[in-house]
Amino acid sequence: SSATELQAAKRSKRPVKIGVLADLTGSWSTLGKNTVAALQIAANQIQTDTNGRRRFRLLVRDTHLDPSKALDAIMDLDHRGVKIVIGPQSSSEVAAIKPYADAHNILVISQGSTASSLAFPGDNILRFCPNDILEAQAIVALMRHDGIRTIVPLWRNDRGNNGLHDSVQIRFQALGGGVVSGFRYEPTTTDFSAATSSVASQIQSLISAGTSPSSIAVYLAAFDEVVDVFHSAQGNTTLSNTAWYGSDGVALSAVLLADPVAAAFAIHSGYPNPIFGLPDALRNRWQPIADAIEARTGIQADAFALSAYDALFIV
Repeated sequence: SSATELQAAKRSKRPVKIGVLADLTGSWSTLGKNTVAALQIAANQIQTDTNGRRRFRLLVRDTHLDPSKALDAIMDLDHRGVKIVIGPQSSSEVAAIKPYADAHNILVISQGSTASSLAFPGDNILRFCPNDILEAQAIVALMRHDGIRTIVPLWRNDRGNNGLHDSVQIRFQALGGGVVSGFRYEPTTTDFSAATSSVASQIQSLISAGTSPSSIAVYLAAFDEVVDVFHSAQGNTTLSNTAWYGSDGVALSAVLLADPVAAAFAIHSGYPNPIFGLPDALRNRWQPIADAIEARTGIQADAFALSAYDALFIV
């Protein structure tokens, strides 16, 4: 078991092997890179604080945000004697590795999986972030405050973003709002012309039926492919004149910030993305860590990355 592995490592003074499943080259690499940096910082701090009595060896695997690669990675780590894994960050990856982790008694701590559908008591998966139901409450509250009464969802077909879509739809409708069918795209999509055309058509139909354009919004649940979505949308007057709202998977995205065309569209359309907050009262504790992570990666650290840092102290 993971506890036995820890005790054996402590007795022998050898480093505890920690598997790290992170997206370093896929469509959520912003978090993946910060996760690795956070764990390196945590490992160094723990070693210093314990005068070398507690040491960790991080075995990092790039999953490319691909569930099948995540499964291959945890199987490889298992064969190398790893019994504790931090990551993966997405719910689709967690869903893919969960049966293997449960069957082989590997403790998995995810810093970014929000799908409420993956909440099973007594399994081997721990998740250090709030779920999609709470995120939906936050983004729906903002949309309602802004006068949005009808949303056209556009979302990625994976476990986490399906969960966000479902939770947002349930919450928005419960408060009297309207949700049309929208458009769901596959994770492998690179040409978003069909998606943006469909969303624009649905917005036009709403306006033709008498819905005020200012009360309509696009709700986008995505990862870094948002750049391609916005490239496709930016030439469409209907989409440019509609408010857009997003999800945690794009909050602080370095890829979006680095693309002038997509960034300009995001600014023009508003496009706020919720991210789990960090308490100001504890800023003196988390800010130095966030700064240290950013110093390594050049990417602003969020609550997900800090959760990865915390995870190493828990094990």
